[in-house]
Amino acid sequence: MSMLYWQRPTSRLFLGTALLGGACVLTLLSLYGYRYGDAWPFLDELSVPRKVSNSWSQSKVGSGNEMANPNTFGLGEKTQQVATLAGFNMTKELRRLHSGVFSALPRKFLPDYKNPCWFEEVNKKDVKPKERWQKRVLHNGTRHFLFRCLPYFYIIGMPKCGTTDLYHRISKHPEVVHGQKEPHWWAKARIHNLERYLKLFEEAAWAIRSRKTKSLTSAGQEIDYHGAITGDGSPSTIWCNGYWRDQQWDTPNNEPPILLANLLHAVQPHAKFILTLRNPTDRLYSEYLFFSGGFRYNKSLTDFHKRVNLAIGIFTNCLRNNSVRSCAYEPNLPATRTVRLRLGLYEVYLRDWLSIFSRDQILVQRLEDYSKDLRTTMTEVFKFLDLGPVKEKAEQDAIFTSNTQRSQTKSYDKIGQMLPKTRKVLNKFYKPYNQRLAALLNNTDFLWQ
Repeated sequence: MSMLYWQRPTSRLFLGTALLGGACVLTLLSLYGYRYGDAWPFLDELSVPRKVSNSWSQSKVGSGNEMANPNTFGLGEKTQQVATLAGFNMTKELRRLHSGVFSALPRKFLPDYKNPCWFEEVNKKDVKPKERWQKRVLHNGTRHFLFRCLPYFYIIGMPKCGTTDLYHRISKHPEVVHGQKEPHWWAKARIHNLERYLKLFEEAAWAIRSRKTKSLTSAGQEIDYHGAITGDGSPSTIWCNGYWRDQQWDTPNNEPPILLANLLHAVQPHAKFILTLRNPTDRLYSEYLFFSGGFRYNKSLTDFHKRVNLAIGIFTNCLRNNSVRSCAYEPNLPATRTVRLRLGLYEVYLRDWLSIFSRDQILVQRLEDYSKDLRTTMTEVFKFLDLGPVKEKAEQDAIFTSNTQRSQTKSYDKIGQMLPKTRKVLNKFYKPYNQRLAALLNNTDFLWQ
């Protein structure tokens, strides 16, 4: 075709119209998330459909990336009976109490991430320039996204059982991103919108997204896989259930019909939990020493002994009209904060959690074993979290080298070891609960004899 043809006015008009139309098509494809070249590679990470849904999924749990159906909660036999007798609707109550949590969850987590993550679409007007995460908003034409992640694992208890040391050692693994040690959000602040909790893991989420390796799918296709994880180390998660007491539910024996475990199961049915325990007698005394700096009275061995006897008397009085389970979850027993006797009733809390989550989702360890053989214990933790071996010597030293310095050395040196008569009283009180715990776990080490 000659150059003279393109010099005709009608031909130039046709060419200009075609080019303009093609540009419009490419622009529309870009706006709606279709790739050309490498313009929006992050959209390949979005689950189908590309526009992230904020609605709650009603589908049953299938793969590990799907959300739970709130109608398929695993309730303990006793809890289920309480709910039935009271005409209790678990789904309705969880939706009513925590609508802000459910509305913020995606329909599915991203399949190429080990950690539960997703892209949340946000309005441009909500992207404030002064927000610290403003620079991390991903843009695709007129659409804007934030990258969100929940923890992959939770250290759920117990206080003064080495959870801080455990969390920091886990975080030193090359496949783990340091998240938040003790936000206590689920146990004490879950009445607020989930947005607050997600912001706590904002840095961790961005680090997880930046870490990737090449992986092959079952079809042989090479993809980027993000294998890093993060965790929540709040030791109040397993036992703190006091928020729902304000709801005034009419249930037999004054036992809670909803547990924090029910809510977590709704949000993350495949999450992993680590529970570290120690001799409950020693745990109670350690906690007494730990709180000494925040209270204006003189700590002493005799003071601890008096408070222990007072707490046992109050708990025994509670049992006259209530079940052990009711008293274990009762946050308003008139006892001092420094002697939280009920936190040593490990069997009560663990049995409830095992009625909701499967046994292979909860790793139970003893602080005594952790202190005696750190390498074996940490290796078991990494295996439980599906983490690879630690190869670098510097990382091995940071994880497996024991810290011989005790955090409460000054308190022990100043006050001294527990009085023998106090230990005898506490051992007698905790003995039947330790026996039930050992039977539950089929491990006599939890008798602490």
